[in-house]
Amino acid sequence: MSAQQDRTKTFGLREPTDLYEKLLFDIERLRSARSSADSRYAAFDCSIDAWHLVDWTLHCVDDASYERLSGFKRCGPSRKNGLTVEARFKDMQKDRLPALEFCHMLANSGKHREVRTDLKPDLWTGSTVIFTWSQPEKETHEPLVTNASVLTYVTVGDKRFKAIELFEAMADQWRAFLVEEGLFEFRPGFPEDT
Repeated sequence: MSAQQDRTKTFGLREPTDLYEKLLFDIERLRSARSSADSRYAAFDCSIDAWHLVDWTLHCVDDASYERLSGFKRCGPSRKNGLTVEARFKDMQKDRLPALEFCHMLANSGKHREVRTDLKPDLWTGSTVIFTWSQPEKETHEPLVTNASVLTYVTVGDKRFKAIELFEAMADQWRAFLVEEGLFEFRPGFPEDT
């Protein structure tokens, strides 16, 4: 590869598998977060990684696959009936990538702070610390904190889900999708590839 071909504006990430690896990296950051800030930043990055895999996928497929996956011609208009290519991809691939609709809203909310057309008005996120307490001590009658863990969550309606579970499901869905589409590059060092 020439020096010109080595140039990227993506810090050397080139293929959908590269961004998929970043998603796994950020999921691990979320899993091992020790503070609310660490957890929120990792979850924020997970949503962006998962959503932008749409762009990376469409960039790397041939023209026929581009149209099959998104309903758009590669060189045609970038909007149809008010939908972008990426939003149409999400809708067309909802059976294969069901968690993508949540990542779409989370990533766009992260990018724009607030979206003009909120397709998920009952979707919220947050984080908290969960304390584990001991039995009260006999002398002081005071319970002691024995553990504290960070919980980052997604709320849909009145149900709360762990964000890590959403992003792990999304990573599994993306991996299966990329493998099925012939876009997944099996690499030594992926724990699941050994």
